[in-house]
Amino acid sequence: MLETKVTGNVGRCKLVTAQGKSPVLNVSLATNRKVGEREFTDWSAIKIWGERAIKIAPYITTGTKLLVTGRPEARGYKANDGTIKAELVVHANDIEFLSAKGDVKKDDKELSLSMATN
Repeated sequence: MLETKVTGNVGRCKLVTAQGKSPVLNVSLATNRKVGEREFTDWSAIKIWGERAIKIAPYITTGTKLLVTGRPEARGYKANDGTIKAELVVHANDIEFLSAKGDVKKDDKELSLSMATN
């Protein structure tokens, strides 16, 4: 099984529910890196599926620092300007809150542990 880990800060977070379909929490995760003197931000699309998407959604807000482990998927698409783009999508298996101490309540830490086992 192919697995990847992504650490970063949440940009956008949206819970999508459609009748007859599994709910999905779509999260954009920003990871910063430095090459020489230049700084870059890479964005990953995180997908959290099913009942745990509904349970964890209230705890994930803009700026929350997460460590996500899951199955990677490379996806190509055509942007609005007509250019071809690619993105990394991670279908989350485990989610861990990494926000600084005091930023995450005890209940949130317990929730992250339960999300990893469900």
